[in-house]
Amino acid sequence: MWAEGTIRGSSGLPAGSEFAGFRIERTLGRGGMGIVYLAHELRLQREVALKVIRAELADDERFRARFREESRTAASIEHPRVVTVFGAGERDGLLYVAMRYVPGRDLGRLISARGALAADEAAGLVAEVGDGLDAVHAAGLVHRDVKPANVLVGEPGPVDEGPTAYLTDFGLAKIAASTSGLTATGEVIGTVDYMAPEQIEGRRVDARTDVYALGCVLFHALTAEVPFPERESSSKMWAHLNEPPPPVGSGDGGRAALDTVIRRAMAKDPADRFPSTGDLGRAAVAAARGEAITEPEHPVGIGEAAPLPETVPLAVTAPTDRLPRRRRKPRRLRRILIPLIALLVAAALTFAALIAIPRLTDSDDPAPRANGVTVPSLVGQPLDIAEQRLDELGLQSTEEGGGIFGVLIPSDWQVCGTSPSADSTVRPGATVRLLIDRPGAC
Repeated sequence: MWAEGTIRGSSGLPAGSEFAGFRIERTLGRGGMGIVYLAHELRLQREVALKVIRAELADDERFRARFREESRTAASIEHPRVVTVFGAGERDGLLYVAMRYVPGRDLGRLISARGALAADEAAGLVAEVGDGLDAVHAAGLVHRDVKPANVLVGEPGPVDEGPTAYLTDFGLAKIAASTSGLTATGEVIGTVDYMAPEQIEGRRVDARTDVYALGCVLFHALTAEVPFPERESSSKMWAHLNEPPPPVGSGDGGRAALDTVIRRAMAKDPADRFPSTGDLGRAAVAAARGEAITEPEHPVGIGEAAPLPETVPLAVTAPTDRLPRRRRKPRRLRRILIPLIALLVAAALTFAALIAIPRLTDSDDPAPRANGVTVPSLVGQPLDIAEQRLDELGLQSTEEGGGIFGVLIPSDWQVCGTSPSADSTVRPGATVRLLIDRPGAC
């Protein structure tokens, strides 16, 4: 049997010990969240990958509450490219997750052993991971830590089939972020080498954040290097915010075409990326084969994985050689018309302001200002009360947070913050995003 001190020590669980109905066979790996073991589930007589969460995380009550909720959702995801979560639980103050054991190694170790992968193999593995991530996003989760170490590559199948990729560790990054002391919009969780600009800046993330990271993984698979190697963390972050990804270099025929796919996947603006990881994977396979894409692109994320409406392009097209919109050069006619239109619009706005400003300033309602409506202070208020106040001011509202299962009873949730913040001035009818959590958990 095991001893409490052994589990909480740095050495972890020894081989042959029993924990929560599992017999430990050996250690498979160690990471920031805990230790993963190959274990034998005694009741069902099967091999599993058993992840025991770090003691300091398990000691946090907020983490434990989130862990229980998110693990239920993770266990509900059934997809052939997602490592199945059999269950999760707690034993003697320690949290654990039992997952399907996939013989093989992670993609990072595969690249370290073999070097850069061929274009068709790299594209195929990324496409499989992209399909798995689509299932995660369709369940309302954002992975937040897509990287080669979280892609398990199974043993090759028949002669005409290559290795198969499986996504793992989804959901845990979000739970860790919720107890890190960072605000809901200030969560910076993930691995710097694969981190999207919005993660670095602490802005809202959605499925397209994982698109960016998967683009970085594709780059790594094709070059055996991360997109911005040989830099310190702060310099890497700056590069992700400001620099385009370097080219993957020459090689087999599909590599040059994959450069275009990677550039779009790693666009700084989420609206310029592929709308889903599945779309990225299909584009990569088509580029590696020199084929055209026939399936229309579309987002699949719901809940927290869904993009905000104002960040989605009006029309999403399939070609992968599309450059980000900001880099398109205007035609000669547009260079002439745009300044003229701008002057006309400015004149119209000035005339409208001369009429509207007196009406705003003469009002007895303290909320409106010359430029619009002032966002009230809503932090600490129940969600239903906050929504009512915004409605009375003529403002719309959306919710972010509140667990993976969404908002069921508004009065059960408390406002932790708003975007825009209190005292900001917005146009009438604008949408205010309410960041919510359980009372006392903000």
